[in-house]
Amino acid sequence: MERLSADAERLRAQGVILGRAEGSALVSAEAISFWGDVDPATGRIVNPRHPLHGERLGGRVLVLPQGRGSCTTSNILLELIRTHQAPAAIVSLSVEPVLAVGPLVGEALYGRSIPMVTVAADAYARLRTGDWLVVDATAGEVARRPSDAKV
Repeated sequence: MERLSADAERLRAQGVILGRAEGSALVSAEAISFWGDVDPATGRIVNPRHPLHGERLGGRVLVLPQGRGSCTTSNILLELIRTHQAPAAIVSLSVEPVLAVGPLVGEALYGRSIPMVTVAADAYARLRTGDWLVVDATAGEVARRPSDAKV
């Protein structure tokens, strides 16, 4: 795992699905409907109308305002966990129950989950695609190193 320097920006978060993960941020200004927007076998965003069309979720920290859709969201997230194509973590402004159920079931079935946090709007606005994020849902923190910062 990559280490952040002691001077990394630390943002307060509220843990939804506990755990810790890190990765390169993939930031969406639009909600994602996992059913129809994401291929569960590859983790690629396949909806040609979505701004992140063609991007892969696997191993990245997905930052989105909220999920969109029905109970199938849980199924797609569970399949992403099973196929090892899931985001490393999810950072959001709000989390509806269907977004959280998939990772909870993934932990029970596969021993793998997706740490998930919510952040305030001002913290959300600071996150950019390519930033290195350490999401610690247990501690209630997202640590950020901007993509243009030196290691």
